Amino acid sequence: MRLLFLALLLALPVPAMAHRLKVFAALSGAEIGGHAFFVGGGRPQGVPYRIADATGRTLHEGLTDAEGAFRWPVPGSISGPGAYIVTVDAEDGHVASATLSAGGPADAAPPLPEAPARTDGDLDAAVSAAVRREMVPLLARIEEMDSRIRLTDVISGVFLILGAAGGLMWMAGRRREG
Repeated sequence: MRLLFLALLLALPVPAMAHRLKVFAALSGAEIGGHAFFVGGGRPQGVPYRIADATGRTLHEGLTDAEGAFRWPVPGSISGPGAYIVTVDAEDGHVASATLSAGGPADAAPPLPEAPARTDGDLDAAVSAAVRREMVPLLARIEEMDSRIRLTDVISGVFLILGAAGGLMWMAGRRREG
């Protein structure tokens, strides 16, 4: 009975996270840009990405560059800000998406702050645009840092395996005694 339970437990589908792909994307003005990266390091180079609207209609397709980045200036013919879905397919089951709204990233990172009310005209607009431009790389870096594999994750995995092996050896020892 225990062996059947163990076999059922091991047969349960569990998602693998060793090479999980993530997408950081941001909508800045009339341009969608960002990059894809693997948890633990590395960026997929020359892989297809797709930008779709909220209904799933493809607006743009392309390949990531040598840094795993993508950039698409949203043409004026696309009506309204709306929502966009960026999907990167690095093959072998590594697919990730990020949903963007007019306010900024919705899934990949916290939304970019809205610009404060402008009272001094051009100076406030220039400062606001510069701050928003500088925040996108910082949000991307924070997303990558939150997603990386840490030493504590590796140590926890090793001790989990050791604990499971110890439990199996204990069960085998009890079986021999009984």
